[in-house]
Amino acid sequence: MQGAERFFSFLKQFFPPDHDPSYLWALRTPVIETLSMAAGAMLFSASVGLLLALYVGARLPGARVVYSLLASVRAIPDLTMAILFVVVVGIGPPSGMLALAAFYTAAMGKVFADLFVSADPDPVEALRATGAGSLTVALYGLLPLRSKDLLTYGSYEFESKVRACVIVGAVAAGGLATEIMGTINIYKYDRTATVLILLVLLIILIDRISWLLRRYPILLLAFLPLGLLSAWINRPQMFAFRHTLAVIGSMLPPQFSLQDARDLPKLIGETLFIALGGTGLAAVFAVPLGMAGARNLASPWSYVPVRRLLEVMRAVPDVIWGLLLVTSSLMGPRAGLLAIALHSTGVFGKLYAESIENVPPEPVLGLAATGAPRVAVAGFGFLPLAFAPMIVHTLFRFEWNMRAATIMGIIGAGGIGEALFNAQQLFFYRKMVAYVIITWALVILMDLANAQLRKHWKIAEGRA
Repeated sequence: MQGAERFFSFLKQFFPPDHDPSYLWALRTPVIETLSMAAGAMLFSASVGLLLALYVGARLPGARVVYSLLASVRAIPDLTMAILFVVVVGIGPPSGMLALAAFYTAAMGKVFADLFVSADPDPVEALRATGAGSLTVALYGLLPLRSKDLLTYGSYEFESKVRACVIVGAVAAGGLATEIMGTINIYKYDRTATVLILLVLLIILIDRISWLLRRYPILLLAFLPLGLLSAWINRPQMFAFRHTLAVIGSMLPPQFSLQDARDLPKLIGETLFIALGGTGLAAVFAVPLGMAGARNLASPWSYVPVRRLLEVMRAVPDVIWGLLLVTSSLMGPRAGLLAIALHSTGVFGKLYAESIENVPPEPVLGLAATGAPRVAVAGFGFLPLAFAPMIVHTLFRFEWNMRAATIMGIIGAGGIGEALFNAQQLFFYRKMVAYVIITWALVILMDLANAQLRKHWKIAEGRA
């Protein structure tokens, strides 16, 4: 009861949000910085990531190496990349854009590659039987088969880049993230609420735009100049390579004490508990929410409010969810688990709903024509056909949540993340790098395990 009272007492400090016109006008700069960072990073990561994924999907020479490289780079937390780029190019949006571009190129490339190798093999084999080369098969076979899922995930990744500013903003990379962290640090929670509401509205706007893009892909051409302009505005102005080398030199070699080694199994267990528990809980709740939010399955009175709920849940970053839970006296790994579950439910709900919307209508209409009830059509028509991309999204998000579990340590949620953050705060850089390497290894192991699961479930016809 006391924890709940403290939680609601804390929430009261957010209301009413600050609606001072001068403050709202001042927010135009961080909004522009956030969108420009996301747009510039999106242009690079989507184009390069798609090319690399097609290379993997076409099974061209060295495809396994490319896939492994994508998985390895994506395993590095975006916060770590942001710190590195701040050291190289300085504080501000350029470092944030470069960190997002590097991380999401690997992230999008890997997921796009997973979608290609999980595509229906029959049309691909039929095209290959005509004597078409690997590149032709990729461009005229794999790409059309997965075009809708590529647009679905690509639009979601743009949302992710906007939210990721909360992470890169922790190292002063600019945008709304820096504003959120600044208002929290000075206890101006009414202004924090204003910024969060603005962030939710941005996610809603992006969701509308992404729906239009999926329906009219030709509109993507209009965003090309915006991405180029954003990349030019946020281009780096300086490179401090000597300083970078000096900082990296102070981080090597990684170092652990005997006590650190003894505590490691407990930290790994807490991290897995946060990531696996949060992902599993989110997936359970997201399946019915995704069905209720699919426009081709649910009625407008259902999918409209469900979509709004999902937008709010995923618009609030998991770190902010965790901060709110910690204030209610829910400390440790449980706070991290619930924070990841709340945010991931919003993510899964959107991706599951759009995977259902991407289902070809002919098989479903055939089932409905037999007189099957709506529940049966959903359970035996829509879900089996949407199963493959839903599993790809779920397994990828689990790997993502492994990194998120480390970031949750910033708010005291336990696990390796808390140990890593404490080492960074105390300037124990060699210990910090050791924890980063362990985090990277955990994500790589999860990736290998996911590949085996896809092979076991026959979701993919083999890895490139």
